Amino acid sequence: MHLSQVLEKRIIFQQHKNWYVLDDEFSWDIESLYDTIFKHLDSLFTIPVIFCSILDANKIISDLGDEEEEYLRFESAIYWRDLGIIFVFVFDEYIPLIEILFHEFRHVMQDLNPDFRHHFESDKKLPYKERITEIDAFQFAAEKTQEYLQLS
Repeated sequence: MHLSQVLEKRIIFQQHKNWYVLDDEFSWDIESLYDTIFKHLDSLFTIPVIFCSILDANKIISDLGDEEEEYLRFESAIYWRDLGIIFVFVFDEYIPLIEILFHEFRHVMQDLNPDFRHHFESDKKLPYKERITEIDAFQFAAEKTQEYLQLS
């Protein structure tokens, strides 16, 4: 099943390009958020971004034929590499949301970099905070968030 078919079965509260809001508590303008993020990234990524609950994400993952993950209940967002989707679960505050998005898009960049991609596999055995992928993504997100704050 394709993502568009899976999303047809759900209520989409907002959509801009391939960003989807499936949670009625999402209070931001999706088009403005999209523009803000890509104003600060060097590339325009076509990867879908879905703002939803962890339960909805697991249902979408399952509907797309992938295995649900138990650890999703502890995440604020995740770049689901196998499906090429970013899921965002925490979006109450704007600045942390911006930082979460920069973090997840950094994972997309890492995955697209053939010299860096192998770290996803080698990092699996390490504690979360010691993973090269996470150290790099947190640093990138902090820098981009500071850049955003200085320009706004």
